[in-house]
Amino acid sequence: MSPPSLSPESPRDKNDESSKLEPSDTDPSTYVVRVPKDQVYRMPNPENARIAELHKNSPPKKDKTSRCCLCCIVFSVVFLVLLILLGGVLGGIFSMLLSPKDPKFSVERFNVAETKPKYDITLKVQNSNSDVGISYKNGSRVTLSLNGKQIAKGDYPALYQDPRDTTSFGITLKGSKSGLPKKVEESVKSTKKKVPVPFSLAIQSRARMKMGLLSSGTMTFDISCKIKLDTLAKSTRVVSQQCQTKRH
Repeated sequence: MSPPSLSPESPRDKNDESSKLEPSDTDPSTYVVRVPKDQVYRMPNPENARIAELHKNSPPKKDKTSRCCLCCIVFSVVFLVLLILLGGVLGGIFSMLLSPKDPKFSVERFNVAETKPKYDITLKVQNSNSDVGISYKNGSRVTLSLNGKQIAKGDYPALYQDPRDTTSFGITLKGSKSGLPKKVEESVKSTKKKVPVPFSLAIQSRARMKMGLLSSGTMTFDISCKIKLDTLAKSTRVVSQQCQTKRH
């Protein structure tokens, strides 16, 4: 009798050798599955798991940055509001206790160029306050009108005037490119007969009043002058003038 033939080993039998079921030593109804170490997989792998753990435990940086920015904004707004309130209080104390007087303006000289529409005017400003100085700011405007119509304009200079001080300075007003008004030209060219001309001068000046460390808020002086000149030819003389100053 020939020996029984053995069937070839199937692939499943080979795989089954890697994982075997063995009865447990403690409980016959329990089986222990043994799996080779190279077939054990981990999700995520150890390197990625460590990175994820570090990110998880690290504090959120964006939250800290946003909180810091918010605190800075709130602090800046509060500081600005307090500064404005303090300035208003000091300005109010300055105005109530001192009651400073407004400056007085007048026109000393008035000249008109013959070749182009340009007016050179010398102003005199008197500060009659004994303890208060006046600081005039940039951006103030001066206009010259004839018969209610503006004919020239210019800038009022920035300067500081001490208490009990009288200052004289010149300003230049430029007219339109069309030339001098007819009445102005007639008075300039008249040599035999004097032709008087009335002008209106308006000044809008921004300034602050100061005494030591105290300073008022920015105020505006509106100055209006009615001027009458005997002639605009040579040796011009101011016949009459009336200037008023209003503060607001």
